[in-house]
Amino acid sequence: MRSRFDAWYVPDPTRAALRAELGLLGELAAEPCQFESFHDTPGPGELRGCVRKQLQLHHELERRAGGELPFPRLCLLSSDRPATVLDTFGFAPVPGRPGLYRTAPGWHVDLVVIAELPRTRDTLLLRLLGARAVLRDAIRELAALPDDALERSIALPWLARLRFEIPHEPSARAALDTEEEEIVTEVQQWFEHLKQSLRDEARKEALQEGLREGQLRTLARQFEKKLGRPLAEVERSVLAERFDRLGPDRLDDVLLDLPASALAAWLADPAAR
Repeated sequence: MRSRFDAWYVPDPTRAALRAELGLLGELAAEPCQFESFHDTPGPGELRGCVRKQLQLHHELERRAGGELPFPRLCLLSSDRPATVLDTFGFAPVPGRPGLYRTAPGWHVDLVVIAELPRTRDTLLLRLLGARAVLRDAIRELAALPDDALERSIALPWLARLRFEIPHEPSARAALDTEEEEIVTEVQQWFEHLKQSLRDEARKEALQEGLREGQLRTLARQFEKKLGRPLAEVERSVLAERFDRLGPDRLDDVLLDLPASALAAWLADPAAR
């Protein structure tokens, strides 16, 4: 097939719970779907081109399968409202889903007007595909989410690519309008904040690791003093594993409570606690 899609998605039935966390995007991706994204508002010609690819895809899939298959869904993502397309092709709003429009069921065509989506977390991933103020606000909302938010892990690779596509030369930057310049600034600030957070986390981990190593060295010396001999390498490994699993307080208790012979047996016993 020579037709190229922005994205062709076939859902994994074992990951339905994860899709449910993606809000509106997860709903659109609940069945095999051809996604076509338009930064500029599409016209009738662009829609016909996408439908042509949809028909070609269905024909090819049935040819390969040797029989009939369900007609795949086409989902167009438009930054702004394509009034001509909506009127000409009879799209109707989907009740309860502002910004989502649908043709007659047989065509299996959805159209998302990103600028009309409500500003909720449920629509955030789609609004990151918007333009101007919609994109700028979505980036701000993304940056405000917790570090472990699913949306951050999904959007980070795309934002990284966007950051490298941003022009750095003053002459190129001067060609940007005010809203585009704000988006550039938002992305760069977000990445600087992310890099600083990663540096801080690395320093914290290094400090914790240094503290752990210091505590382990002290405990090892105390164990050796009570045993009256150096610890074997395997005993040092056991001590480190139990330090992490049982905690330093438990090791202090063992050190204080057990005589030397019992202490050696405790280190040698795989089931000891």
